[in-house]
Amino acid sequence: MHHIRPNHEALLHNLLVGSLLVVAACGGGEPLDPDATGNTGMNTGNVAPSGTAGTPATAAGAGKPAPAMTTGTAGTAVTMAKPPTQNTPSTGSAMAGSVANAGGAGATPTTNPSTGGTTASGAAGSSPTGAAGGGSDASAAAGGAAPTGAGGFPRTGEEVNVKARGPYKVAHYEEGLVAAEYASAVMYYPEDAAPPFAVVALSPGFTAYGTDYEFVGDMLASHGIAALLTTPTTTGDQPGQRGVDLVAAVMHIQEENTRMGSPLMGKIATDRIGITGHSMGGGGSLFGANDLGDKIRCVVPLQPWQPGGSFRMIAAPTMIVGAASDAIASVGANASGHYASIPDTTEKILVVIQGDHYLSTDRTSGIAASEMATVNEMYDDQAAYMIPFYKLHLESDERYRTYLYGPERSMTNVTDFMANKM
Repeated sequence: MHHIRPNHEALLHNLLVGSLLVVAACGGGEPLDPDATGNTGMNTGNVAPSGTAGTPATAAGAGKPAPAMTTGTAGTAVTMAKPPTQNTPSTGSAMAGSVANAGGAGATPTTNPSTGGTTASGAAGSSPTGAAGGGSDASAAAGGAAPTGAGGFPRTGEEVNVKARGPYKVAHYEEGLVAAEYASAVMYYPEDAAPPFAVVALSPGFTAYGTDYEFVGDMLASHGIAALLTTPTTTGDQPGQRGVDLVAAVMHIQEENTRMGSPLMGKIATDRIGITGHSMGGGGSLFGANDLGDKIRCVVPLQPWQPGGSFRMIAAPTMIVGAASDAIASVGANASGHYASIPDTTEKILVVIQGDHYLSTDRTSGIAASEMATVNEMYDDQAAYMIPFYKLHLESDERYRTYLYGPERSMTNVTDFMANKM
């Protein structure tokens, strides 16, 4: 059951009938263009899917299926036994709950948002300019207060917590974030944390908006990491273009560090940038990582859609999050093949969590109303992996390694887990 989904999703879902599926999805059935991003592993017979907001629809299974999940050269790959189906918070130290009503509740706008005007930008994908990290934050978080003091990485003054919001107050802004590559953007950041900050750029799902992913922005910022949530100029475009948008977003994040009037001027660690995306944007994050190479610290595709996609140029640590009951971007036709295509020289993780394609936007799926008060104070099963992955790779905080590879790793609703490094 899904309590929170944009209202137009149900309308679009009813369009998924017969030959109208492709037309509705692509505005005429335009095929994916593998040359747009230099990815030669794509199946050019695939077309953009149709339907529900933030996601492609059932056409995602069309075309050449991706290779099945295999251990092969993945080294220490592990398959987890399917846990109980109960989807309520656990009191276990490594378990994560769910957070409700944070991922774009209510209706999604029917037109593309715009902040008005655009600004010309330089060459996308330029490498970061200067390290802003180094050192450590020696301050301690006492009595629940947010750590303060000298900035730096890792933030050892923070208490390790992957189950709930972090210690920082969250602020956000949109002014000054206009760019030619996307219609609008909003930046979330930790208002009372000591800079500099690592930053993650996000591309949303099919027909969705960056603001539908407030959950991700709030989660990361509360843990000391800024997040730029972008909305494409065309919300129905394909993963290759989303990748181009993310390459541009990385460049604009670096520019934000020097922009006069920016709340984050001089506060961004320009060598500590990651990218992410959901569904169509998840596929886009793989394309972006393919192009950016070692210019980013990590990439986290969430329920990525790109059947038959191959990403052999990805060099940044990658964690793909799949949903076990995803009928739109199924793990077998998407995430498992994506994982297999990434070189074994790159650190990579594939975690599959119980849930459907709305795992990243529907914060109340399967949660009883009587349990909402408790659930709202916690994060979902996905965040129990996202927080330690970002903390480890963006902030060099080794305390979180055990939450990815060790005994503290969350088992809540995890059906499969693969990794090639420990």
